[in-house]
Amino acid sequence: MFDPHDLLKINVNEVLKTNSNLPHWANCSLQKSPYVVVRRGAYDRLSIPVGVRGKSRNERYAMFVSVDQVVDVFTPYQLRTLSSTRLQLTKAQDTFETIKQLWKSENWGPTGSVGFELATGTKVMREQSDFDILIQSEFFSVPVAKEYVKQLQAAPMTVDPLIQTKSGWFSLKEYALGKGVLFKTMTGLELRTDPWSNS
Repeated sequence: MFDPHDLLKINVNEVLKTNSNLPHWANCSLQKSPYVVVRRGAYDRLSIPVGVRGKSRNERYAMFVSVDQVVDVFTPYQLRTLSSTRLQLTKAQDTFETIKQLWKSENWGPTGSVGFELATGTKVMREQSDFDILIQSEFFSVPVAKEYVKQLQAAPMTVDPLIQTKSGWFSLKEYALGKGVLFKTMTGLELRTDPWSNS
């Protein structure tokens, strides 16, 4: 029902009732912007693993919400269709447009701080932020990956693409080096020389 990197709009009052021990900053963050991001991990209707983000990089809090506490969901692929003007940094807007020209298909979308800002309207990106994107894909070779990385260097911000396969996720830039990848599954991490196996 929900996938890692999906943004969930939540019923804050209900969530706070079942998560009374939140750090003060997390409580304030949810009161201001009632969104959490789905984390990797198994879940059922009563325990969706999510993360709360604060103002700084070290303000990240892992917790669980239930399905009935979710008001709305925004996938990275839905966020791709939003206007770049929802981003407050000019170079973030320009980077978004550059990627839209490069990948005109529907198999990618923004994640991380850019996805959060697009969905919520809350400014979280900084000049030094990476522009995180998720690309859903079937097999492509290392030389093709190198070409993708080269093309993305034309963007004003550093673009950090994560490739999603049927069985997990891996870094495009890491794959382009041709030395294997740290492969992310729903339950952990694996070192793989071929990230497409079992995909």
